[in-house]
Amino acid sequence: MPQPLVANLVCGSPWRNHDFDFARLRLGQALYDLDGIRVDCHQDYEDGAAIAGGDLLVSYTSQVPVTDKASMTLRRWLERGGRWFALHASNSVAGNQAMARILGTRFISHPAYATFRVEVTAPQEPLLAGIADFDVPDELYCLEAVTGDLEVLLHTRWGGEAFGGVTFPVEDRPMLYRRRIGDAGGGILYLALGHANRPYDKPFPHLPDQPDHRGPWDMDVFRTLVTRGLEWAAGRRPF
Repeated sequence: MPQPLVANLVCGSPWRNHDFDFARLRLGQALYDLDGIRVDCHQDYEDGAAIAGGDLLVSYTSQVPVTDKASMTLRRWLERGGRWFALHASNSVAGNQAMARILGTRFISHPAYATFRVEVTAPQEPLLAGIADFDVPDELYCLEAVTGDLEVLLHTRWGGEAFGGVTFPVEDRPMLYRRRIGDAGGGILYLALGHANRPYDKPFPHLPDQPDHRGPWDMDVFRTLVTRGLEWAAGRRPF
């Protein structure tokens, strides 16, 4: 019997501003359902030996501090062919320049939780086979492109006011993109969708509780995107 792959699942945040317990359960179950993958869970990216020795990386994080040493380990692992499936607030990295350059984007802000249209940017892409444009209840993430090499696969078109008093022009905004790193087949697949929170999971604890949100997690299209993202990270789908 072949040896199982090892997935490092990084899920958490010192801010506790999402329902990381829910995301950890759902992503762990999705990895388990793929069979032939063992899952090691982490709260941050600092276990360099584990990440360097793993076969794939999956993250659902927000504002997690990352040391220069951990950032270098991540980049070298990706350059050797490692694949990282990053979801939602994983690119909320504050002032960390190294992580933004690895992921290719940095989270800026989002408007109020609402339903919006996601469009297929690359219909020829095998990862999106059978997927059409869809409406999704979620946080619409507005990102800063840090590198110029993103392959946008899904997008939404939006402009308006977001939290923090930031006003964004109407333009296409990536919801799913891929970024190649190195020449060994490694890289990033980033999915901006997937907000989840309980009433007490909020960025500012002194503010009133929020409604309970699970975004798209029970939507068939989102489950398909997650499964294919995990399969891609495990090398079971083409780059």
